Order: sequence, then structure tokens, then C-alpha cells
Amino acid sequence: MMSPSMTTVATASRPTYPVGVPIKFSADGAVQRYPGNTTVCHIPAGSPLLPGLHRVHDTLGSHPTLSRMIRLVPQESWHMTVLDGVRETECEPGMWPQGLEKEPLEACTKEFSRSLRQLGPELEKEGLAPPYRMRVRGFDPAVVGVGLEVEGATSEEQQRMRKLRDRLADTLGFRAPNHLTYQFHVTIAYWLRHVDGEDRTELNKVFTDLLPAVDMEFELGAVEFCTFENMCAYPRLFYLGDARE
Repeated sequence: MMSPSMTTVATASRPTYPVGVPIKFSADGAVQRYPGNTTVCHIPAGSPLLPGLHRVHDTLGSHPTLSRMIRLVPQESWHMTVLDGVRETECEPGMWPQGLEKEPLEACTKEFSRSLRQLGPELEKEGLAPPYRMRVRGFDPAVVGVGLEVEGATSEEQQRMRKLRDRLADTLGFRAPNHLTYQFHVTIAYWLRHVDGEDRTELNKVFTDLLPAVDMEFELGAVEFCTFENMCAYPRLFYLGDARE
């Protein structure tokens, strides 16, 4: 029997499906083409956060109800976005650098690569080099997906992370409309259905049970400039500041 929140009825206040459907995933969870570029820090191997992330992933994936409402992303793709680049399908004002809106994605990626390679060595001089000390604030509101909200481990580190975002944005040549309000996060899954009623209550219980497993500080390494064809893999082009690449 389908739970109430697994219906697909649109209301006046929201569309039929969560934001990521059908742009990033189909309604049945099939991966959709959604190309772009971005700057991220992947969760490093050996991070103390990984066991907790695995527990969240496995709990959601085996849940009798919630598992049918989500699309888990591959564990090797887990990362924290530092600053979004551009997406091929999102060319509205403010989402691409001025003058590049009509350029092919590949051309924009090439231009970003040139600029970011020049920036890399400057991060050390400006006090913006890794490691980045982060801490988990809790689970995000779970509207678009399931993930952890994270922030700098201290107020000073949070300020440094915001300054890093500013520096990256100025290097790429644009600040998205959400630049100042952007919340750092680590995504574990995307919703395929809205979560309401009993399912929302159950989700909150799951979060309460799992929070101790992820409530910690952790470190991230160098910022990576990556491309992507979908939301399941972020191949790295280079690390910022790595003279070998």
C-alpha cells in the first residue's frame, strides 16, 4: 500500500514532485543528464565522518517506507560543495558570468579552469588554504534531499569559508542569487516524492536516532574543480593550488 506522501498530486503551494524531479532524476529514480561544473571538497578516505554517513545511507536504503521515496547517491560521490559553478540548463540572470551565458558549457569550463589555476597559489598567501575544519550542524530540512548541514568548526573558520566562497565567486566572475545565504552541506540522497504526515514523523525519528553518529568535527582537503554529467559523479579536473596539475 502506498503511503500518503508517495502520491503525486500537485497543490497550489507546491509542484507534483520535489525540486530535483524530473531535472536530476526521473520520478522512478533514473539518473538524468544534468551537466555542469563546480568546486567541491570530497569527503576524504579515513574521515571520521564516513562511518556515520555510511550508517545514514544504509538506514535510509533499508527503510521499509522511506527507501521507496529517495534516490541515494553513490558513496564515492559524497562531497561538500564550496561554490557552485554553472549548469548547462540554468542560464537565467545571475547563474552564469555576464557575457558567457550563450557560450557552450565546455568553453565556460575551460575559462573557469584558467582562472582557478591562477587563483590556486594565491589561497595560501590569503589564508584560505586547506585544511578546512568543519562541524556538522545537523540534518538539513529534507525538502529536496537528505543531507547534513555543515559549517566551519569555529566562528573564525566559518568566516574563512565564507571568504573562500567570495574569492572563488569573484574569480569565476559571478555571484549566484543565493550566494550570501548558501548553506554548506553534504548530500546523501534526493527525494523522489514529497515527505508528509506519518512519513515525515518517521523521518524525524530516524534523524534523531542517527544524529549522534554524525555529530562531530571533521577536516576537508584542497578544493577541487570538477565537472559532472549528473548528480552521481564529480570527476576532478584538478586541485586548486596543486602545481603538479
